Amino acid sequence: MPTIKNLLYNHDPDVQRAILTRWGFELPTEISVQDLKSISSAAIQDGTIFEIIQSLPDPAKTCLTDLMKNDGKMPWSQFSRKYGEIRVMGAGRRERVHPEREPANSSEVLWYNGLMGKAFFNTKPEPVEYAYIPEEIRELLHQAARKSRPQTGKEFVLPKGILIQRAHDYILDDLCTVLAGLRMGMKIQEIQPMRSPFSSAVVQQLALSMGFYHSRNGLNLDAVQEHLTKPRVESYYDVLQNWQHSHIFPDVLLLSDLDFGKNPHINFLNVRQRMIGLLDLIPSGTWWELDATIADIKTNQPEFLRVAGDMDAWFIQDRQTGELLQGFEYWDEVEGKFIRFFIATILYGLGLCDLAIDRKSGVVLGFRWSERKKALHEIREAPDEEKGAFYALAQGNLVISPTCSRSLRYQIARFCEWKGMRRGEYQYQITPASLWRARQQDLQVNQLIGLLKKHFTKETVSGLFSALQHFEEEEKFATIQPAILLHIDDEKVLLKIKQSELKKYIIEEINSSTLSIDRKGIEQFQAKLTELGYLCHIAGEV
Repeated sequence: MPTIKNLLYNHDPDVQRAILTRWGFELPTEISVQDLKSISSAAIQDGTIFEIIQSLPDPAKTCLTDLMKNDGKMPWSQFSRKYGEIRVMGAGRRERVHPEREPANSSEVLWYNGLMGKAFFNTKPEPVEYAYIPEEIRELLHQAARKSRPQTGKEFVLPKGILIQRAHDYILDDLCTVLAGLRMGMKIQEIQPMRSPFSSAVVQQLALSMGFYHSRNGLNLDAVQEHLTKPRVESYYDVLQNWQHSHIFPDVLLLSDLDFGKNPHINFLNVRQRMIGLLDLIPSGTWWELDATIADIKTNQPEFLRVAGDMDAWFIQDRQTGELLQGFEYWDEVEGKFIRFFIATILYGLGLCDLAIDRKSGVVLGFRWSERKKALHEIREAPDEEKGAFYALAQGNLVISPTCSRSLRYQIARFCEWKGMRRGEYQYQITPASLWRARQQDLQVNQLIGLLKKHFTKETVSGLFSALQHFEEEEKFATIQPAILLHIDDEKVLLKIKQSELKKYIIEEINSSTLSIDRKGIEQFQAKLTELGYLCHIAGEV
């Protein structure tokens, strides 16, 4: 979100001065960018901005609150219809009319008090003009809102021997895995491994919510490419923003123990926003007791999920016992269980909180917001990303680190058989079958060769590129398959077997004393050999 300095810098000089004069600052003849930066900081720190907000007329306060409810921004077309346009006028007319003294509507009240700006934001398919609250003012209003609400739960002192489970941004790796699997036509339950606690089906729901996938139309390849090629920090911010504002991601229905049946439409967005609001006051980096948090919500905000009459109207059933959970007396079994799930699975799975777990029982006792919580409100500056290892093993197995480009792994996966993870790295194998499957998706082996040569971080095993080239040019490859071998040194007995009714089970004559036979004929061969005077030893497990 733009800052106060950005807002002031984009104003005409006379509007700049009018705003800063209303803030009570003495101004130099020429206002520099550095002046704007220092004045902005001072206006926040000395309480000037907060005093101005407190002195706003009620309609303008309502307008500001509405913007805050929409995460501090709203499309200008929608905002101006509701609260009025900013009159277009030059410096001369402004000097005569003085709109800062006699604003025509709530929009102009916020505008000439420096509390709201206009800017084009990068949105798809094209940039859209928004009304916005500058970042520092938005944070100031967030802090004021937090102070006005009672804190939920209490701090948790970690006992000895507790297991700390730290959150990660593994959801990005799982999205890449699921998108690659869907691109290959794999069934959702076949798409593995997942690094987060979410199943591949839940990650598919997130992909659907983000517009990467549609159940009828398949993948939106442009959106997928854009997501996978973004820096990791930006992609993570996009995931959290989409989840936070999604109307279709079904957090509540992911609670596998409960069957919500044919209830009235559940507003997933409202439930999620209420949950985030209840937990938002908990200080980041501080361990918090989970049971105390649930108990406080039950006492002070019990209707965050089922509101009023919904307690008795909703049909909710325990899947294990079949018990019907209607009424407030089942709050712990419904709302209480959902809070625990929301924190220990949803927030943890999205990388937003760490967990403190009892080693013996496996029960989550406490949690704490991680540093990534900031991504719910703002995008962090992207650090230089670590380039992970990508190399081949002797059997044609490819090893690729999660810290490699997700776009690269997405492309490599489409040429390979998936072998899971080992020591925290993804493993894939190039086989004739996987290359044939890639061809069906219009992928060529030369594309794979190009990717390997460009991105390998270690010198490749001898012969890999030659093997791929042989397959591409002439479809040359070797076949290794299990075989059942019958070995007997008596050539006369072997001849009798070849001339008997058992010849239908003979696949190939290897040499003068060895036959390759069909597994189905093992008992018949054993009987025939006994008839011919030879006991039969079946070696190993056939």
